[in-house]
Amino acid sequence: MAVSLRITAYASLVALGAACVALPAFATTANIKALDPDNDSTVSLSEAQAAGAHKFTALDPDGDGTLDAKEAKIVLIDFSAADPDKDGTIDKAEYAAVITAAFKAADPDGDGTVDAAEFATPAGQRLLGLIQ
Repeated sequence: MAVSLRITAYASLVALGAACVALPAFATTANIKALDPDNDSTVSLSEAQAAGAHKFTALDPDGDGTLDAKEAKIVLIDFSAADPDKDGTIDKAEYAAVITAAFKAADPDGDGTVDAAEFATPAGQRLLGLIQ
C-alpha cells in the first residue's frame, strides 16, 4: 500500500512538472496576441516599442519620465548598460534602445519579427519581460 501511494505521488509530480514545462509555450502564444494588433502572429519592432512605451509608463509610478535603479530592477535591466549618459536614470529613449537591442537578439533570423518560437528562447523571454 505505501509503495502504491509513493508511485501515485511520483506520477502526480511528473505530470505536474510536464504541465509546468508546457505552460510557457501556451503563455507565449497568448502574449503574442496581446502584443500583435495587426494579428499576423508575430511582433514587429514597432509593436514591441509601442508595448514597451506602455510598460515604461507602468514602471514609472512617480511619473517623472525616468526610471531609477529601483524602478528598472523590476524588468531586470543591466542598469549601467541601459544608462549610457550615466545620469542615474533611464529615460524613454534609453528604454527604447534597450528594447531595440533585446528585439535584435530575439530575432536571430533577422526577418524583422519575433514569433512564438523566438519568444520561447531566453532572448525572447527577456524581450517579453521588457514589453509586457
